[in-house]
Amino acid sequence: MHTGAGHVRTVTARYRLTAGQGIWMPAGVPYEVDVEADSLAVPIFPAARSRSAVIDRPLHVDFPGGWSDWLMYQFVRSLGYLRGAADDTGLLDLVANAHPADPAHDDGRPLPAPPLPTSPEALTVARTLLQGPSHGAGIGELAQSAGISVRTLQYQFRNETGLPFARWRTAARVAAAASYLDLGHGIGWTGREVGFSTPAGFTKAFHAHAGVTPSEYKERHRDGPTGTRRFPSPPEARIDVHTHRAADGEAIGKPPSIPASRTWNRINDFHVLVWAYRGTAQLVIGGRKHRLRRGDAAWLPAGVPNSITLPRGALLLPLGSRPGSSAALPTDVLIRSLPPQAEGLLLHTVVANYSFIRPEGHDPNDITRRFLELFSAPSPPAAAGGAVTPAVGRIIEETRREPASRRTLVRWGAELGVDARTLGRDFIEATGQTYVRWRAQLRMTLARQYLEERMTVSQAARRLGYTDASALTRVFTRAHGMSPREYQRNGWQHTDEELILR
Repeated sequence: MHTGAGHVRTVTARYRLTAGQGIWMPAGVPYEVDVEADSLAVPIFPAARSRSAVIDRPLHVDFPGGWSDWLMYQFVRSLGYLRGAADDTGLLDLVANAHPADPAHDDGRPLPAPPLPTSPEALTVARTLLQGPSHGAGIGELAQSAGISVRTLQYQFRNETGLPFARWRTAARVAAAASYLDLGHGIGWTGREVGFSTPAGFTKAFHAHAGVTPSEYKERHRDGPTGTRRFPSPPEARIDVHTHRAADGEAIGKPPSIPASRTWNRINDFHVLVWAYRGTAQLVIGGRKHRLRRGDAAWLPAGVPNSITLPRGALLLPLGSRPGSSAALPTDVLIRSLPPQAEGLLLHTVVANYSFIRPEGHDPNDITRRFLELFSAPSPPAAAGGAVTPAVGRIIEETRREPASRRTLVRWGAELGVDARTLGRDFIEATGQTYVRWRAQLRMTLARQYLEERMTVSQAARRLGYTDASALTRVFTRAHGMSPREYQRNGWQHTDEELILR
């Protein structure tokens, strides 16, 4: 909770949160969030690439004062628009390290199965292994039966469940073993039934995933998972980040610093309103530089190349967006300073527009409408860029819709009845780039989008008009410093786990 109070409800429990408190919700656990009046809850979806630990039950977290901005930075990271915005202390790792495995926290519930992947091929394999945990097929045979390569199957499991395939399979076997033990079966029989070849291997794997040996688990559940519990525990596990100690033994009382960051160069098909929440920001829009101070908001027009650079400690939040196809919306860069007393309302707007936590009847366009109304006042905007002419607007709209099109400005001029030289000057005035360079940047923007949607490199190449996958790979690598497959492996997706925090 950032301010005020709220509740998170699962099927079996209800958790109350106040300012400075959060709760980790693992994948696969259905829940509802209720936020009290004049309160703000911020959901954070950790990136899959940062996951090196698994927390399989709700975990109550207390953050000390001073962590608010760092947690808001984690929310910004989860929106996915920052380039290389990674720090050394991932949110999941921090929470996991602050909550070492503790058998005393065992509450008598059966061990949950690991989260399921979402790709059809990996999901088929996962269900096969859950139905028959002793299945002896290797990963090669399983991949072949699903019609994909071993590498693809491994990628799908790691990026969709947060676990390498081998670790996921072991977790599924341990969860099945726990169910057999709950039913009263013997330890030796159970280990063999779920596919372990030796008792020692079964005990080692079970302890690694459950935090207790099979014997200890069986003893604690001797009255059944719903019977009297030998080791009662509080309704939820709870940690205090303030008392957490790092691997070197030093207490972590202060949050990690917010690193400098930047966005990818991009061309959006929508207008977007951004707000400098902390620090300053440098915007390059259509080749023109603009500097935002804390409290400034900027209207970034659709179709115009833009990039944003943030110094250390700075935070830029998106307030809202509007489709770029609307002719009634401005195509200039607009900048206006917003009053400090509006900060609370603006934070509520950010969360409501970019997460599932929003009040009933919320209007996502209200903030952009109010911002544009400011420019009906006598004072001029702080900065403005070149306007988009109807001909340039038509080119932007149609090229975005058909990025594989090979039409030149000469052909565009013939179609639109505009001299090609005039059209070229107007295009540079509006976007800060030649048409050829603008189209190349648009294709890179769309390439990232397609890769994030798990499109193959070959599919993306065809959609964007490249001759083959290798052609797209060469261009993409020059622009990003990594290949398309490396971009996907770096995990530019998010997990289903979430921390609802300050």
